[in-house]
Amino acid sequence: MANLDFYVDFNVEVPNMEDEFTREAERRLRELAAEHSDMVGAAVSLESIVEVEAPYLYQVRIVVYKRPEDVAVIEKDAKPMIALHHALDALEEKVRESRERLSQTSDHLPDDIQTVVYELTPEEVYSTYARGEDPEEILRKSRTEIATKLMVDEGLAQDAAYFAADQIQSVAVQRVDEQNES
Repeated sequence: MANLDFYVDFNVEVPNMEDEFTREAERRLRELAAEHSDMVGAAVSLESIVEVEAPYLYQVRIVVYKRPEDVAVIEKDAKPMIALHHALDALEEKVRESRERLSQTSDHLPDDIQTVVYELTPEEVYSTYARGEDPEEILRKSRTEIATKLMVDEGLAQDAAYFAADQIQSVAVQRVDEQNES
């Protein structure tokens, strides 16, 4: 993935911390996103949550916008950079676990199931993966919501799940149009 495709929003509310904090957070997040297409961006915040003479307490919150599900961590410490490092370590672990779960979901299925989706007609895809669902309800969901459900529930690879989601939505549109014409 090109680094231009990955963005990081910062909200640093602690004076004199922005440069070092943002440089370190962005470096580690870009390393985590490198060679993967599942992460599209992140939001990182640093705030002082206890402001008395001693001890200060800082909170770092990081949300990574990752398919099929975002990942978030919150860490607190008396030193902002230590809170950042703990948050980044925890985040890296969660992202790795998420990637492993998704790869295991696809790995345990025969290779044929990943390609058979492309051989089905839109109507067959709909009846296989959207059986019993109301077409209007399907159209209220985004393409990503449908594909995510297919990846998680049916174990489809990302590209097959998005292809199936497109087919399901096109059949749902046809069915709703037919209902409206009647």
